[in-house]
Amino acid sequence: MPDKSGPLSISEQLAGDYHSVFQNKDLIEPETIVDEDRIVGRDEQLNLIINTLKPALHDEHPEDMLLRGPSGTGKTLCAGTVANKTMEIGAERGIEIEYIEVNGKHKKSEHEAVHQIAHSLEMSLDLEQTAKRGISTSSKYDRIFEIIDEHLDLAIVVLDELDLLVGETRSKDEVPAFSDILYNLTRSKRIGNMDSSISLIVTTNSPRSLMDGLNSRTASTFNPSEISFDDYDAYELTEILEYRRDAFRKGVLGDGVIELVAAASAQGEGDARFAIDLLREAGNIVNRLEDDMVLERHVEQARDEVEKNYVADIVEKVSHQKQVSLLATALVAIHGNPVLEREPILRSNCVPSSVGYTLYRWVQEQSNSEVRSKHSYLRWMRELSTYEVIKNKRRGRGNEQGMFSEYAFPHLNPESIVQIIVEDDPLLSEIIGDKETIRTIARSNLTEFAS
Repeated sequence: MPDKSGPLSISEQLAGDYHSVFQNKDLIEPETIVDEDRIVGRDEQLNLIINTLKPALHDEHPEDMLLRGPSGTGKTLCAGTVANKTMEIGAERGIEIEYIEVNGKHKKSEHEAVHQIAHSLEMSLDLEQTAKRGISTSSKYDRIFEIIDEHLDLAIVVLDELDLLVGETRSKDEVPAFSDILYNLTRSKRIGNMDSSISLIVTTNSPRSLMDGLNSRTASTFNPSEISFDDYDAYELTEILEYRRDAFRKGVLGDGVIELVAAASAQGEGDARFAIDLLREAGNIVNRLEDDMVLERHVEQARDEVEKNYVADIVEKVSHQKQVSLLATALVAIHGNPVLEREPILRSNCVPSSVGYTLYRWVQEQSNSEVRSKHSYLRWMRELSTYEVIKNKRRGRGNEQGMFSEYAFPHLNPESIVQIIVEDDPLLSEIIGDKETIRTIARSNLTEFAS
């Protein structure tokens, strides 16, 4: 007879008791909009958003808004909180208002983003669903305008991280997807012959990329009121996390855990979203290990994984030109490493901007794509550093030879970055297969730079 004292079966394990350190995990999920009394350090920004949306409750069209600042500084949280309250008060006064949010980082095209707006409106108002495929983008806009005009007085549309919704642009003559969306939604009254209104709240980490990407017709119609969000400091991050302590069962957060998470996040960009994700992942690790408490060692384990996921997500979503700039720089780090380690002025895994730009030019020429200026390359790399994809440092060459920028890869190694970028791009994948040419360009230019 079989030994019944052996390991439990899969079914028995699944049906067994479940012990979790979480009590109300929703409080630390990324999509959750917390109560206003849990919002920290954003009184000024909340007041500005309130005063901008208040006209909607008095039969006036509110101004569009541009909320700018680094990731995880409360832009979407503040916008969503005030928009939801506006919707509630509107309902009490017989004013029909709906709030919709679209994240540009998670959409590949204008069509996808427009479909989500239409779909969200249909779900909120319990209307017949429009098919995602087989219907033109123009028809989707018509559907949005029809719904708003027939059922609402105002739609508040939050376009989150909109600068990351670029579509498949490969040259400066191609308008990014976000420019077309802004144009169509800001001109909704004329395009849709509407009596009702759309109020836009756009959030961005990179306002310059966003505004520079608008074509002239969009720039003339999108004139938002701008509201700035600064980084959180360690004290504010600690307070934010304390307000979410009740996501965990009482007593499971070890001493110093919240302070460690806050300090780790403050060392980066003061990113509350990162802090909350880090705390949640530490809890997930404890559950997987079937431990009883969240300790500092669990936070350290979680930190590396959360940082890598953040960077990978950004690399997948930035514009093609930024991807090629990053790809070329990573290729220099990979194929030029013997020179980087040999030459005294150079450092391992740190790529001088001039050499990265040289390989960027070569990649673009091989793909018959537009080669942009070195100034553009430098600007894109600076923007990537604000997302912490790379580390941008200025160094002196010595002997009064001036300063130069160099780029390092603090979270994802260059090989991983290359893999992410070329995974869904057969042309780039083919180009980087010419390893001998890439190696020659990288090493010869690094040697010349160091001489």
